[in-house]
Amino acid sequence: MIHMHAIPASLPHTADQPRMAYLTNTEVDASGKVRAIHSHHDITEIGLVYAGQGFHVIDGHEYRSEPGDLILYNTDMLHQDLALHADAPMRFFLCGISNIRLRSLPLGHIAASPSDYVVSSGPYFDFLLHGFEAIERGLIEQQPQVATFAQGFLQSLCAIVDHLANSSQTMQSHLYPAENSVAEDMRRYIDQNYTQRFTLDELADRFHINRFYAAHLFSDAFNCSPMQYRTQRRIGEAQSLLTSSDFSITYIGSMVGYDDPNRFSQAFSKLVGMPPSKYRDLSVCSQQTLRKTAR
Repeated sequence: MIHMHAIPASLPHTADQPRMAYLTNTEVDASGKVRAIHSHHDITEIGLVYAGQGFHVIDGHEYRSEPGDLILYNTDMLHQDLALHADAPMRFFLCGISNIRLRSLPLGHIAASPSDYVVSSGPYFDFLLHGFEAIERGLIEQQPQVATFAQGFLQSLCAIVDHLANSSQTMQSHLYPAENSVAEDMRRYIDQNYTQRFTLDELADRFHINRFYAAHLFSDAFNCSPMQYRTQRRIGEAQSLLTSSDFSITYIGSMVGYDDPNRFSQAFSKLVGMPPSKYRDLSVCSQQTLRKTAR
């Protein structure tokens, strides 16, 4: 379940300043149906876990989280958030930020290395939680100064993240297979070509192994088959497009690799638990950031 709130631009605001674009209050289970694996080209995200324990896949690394942890996502970084336990959901606030730059890191980056992707908020937890709650309340009630408040809170949030990422409070990660492994090479290939049509046999042939060994290697490494992973990538990108653009559902399906709208709707519903039209209706989008269709 995702409650997504767009944050209107506050004035004055210059193009080189970071801006909080949206806030979500999300509850996820262990199924992966709420949000498939995805990335954001021009948005950096900061999450704050406030209930339950999480299992996060970020840029090919696995992490565990608990209440009080901050989750940091650089731009163009593939990620997915799940509950650690099947019978206990994980809840977290998540804010999307445009044009952020910390220290000497590249634009859109807030974590310098995999060890910085999950950090404990420590003594700042109550302040951060109350801040997110206040912004959410202001957005729901349409308070006139909520955008200004969100921008002020963002400055404090960035300062806290900058401090924590440079402290000794970073958490240890459990890594996926080595970068030169066949499974990792297959995953990277799918990430780059998920919109294309290819069979498991064709994928295996590309890496000079048989289809059964390819499926075994990939499943052992990533807990799903190569074709399931391709579906997750497609649906994850579709979810982002449904909430950040006004492209038609049919066109979004074609963008992520589905020529048949019915197949797209079926695949989306199976993974997310609802059809794409309902997912879009339940999401709140910023009209200022919608990319208008010229079709």
